[in-house]
Amino acid sequence: MTNPTRKKQGKPASDNHTLVALGQRLAQRRRDFGIVQQDLAKTVGVSRSTLHTIEHGGEGVRWEKVIAVAQALDFDIELVPQNPEA
Repeated sequence: MTNPTRKKQGKPASDNHTLVALGQRLAQRRRDFGIVQQDLAKTVGVSRSTLHTIEHGGEGVRWEKVIAVAQALDFDIELVPQNPEA
């Protein structure tokens, strides 16, 4: 069984800082809950490889899958203006 609290950080899958930050937050939440990737992937209905891609900020993942992962980890996704005064 894999240790969900391991500290090793994988290489980001893209240069998109927003996706990388989102993936890191999802991965940390999963680890905080003590869930291994394989179990979360099965629960959500995605492959472990897809979950890995999401957690490393990879591009090309369908939004429905990202949202399903977020919801399984008790997150809501919302859009927040970068400049609320604009």
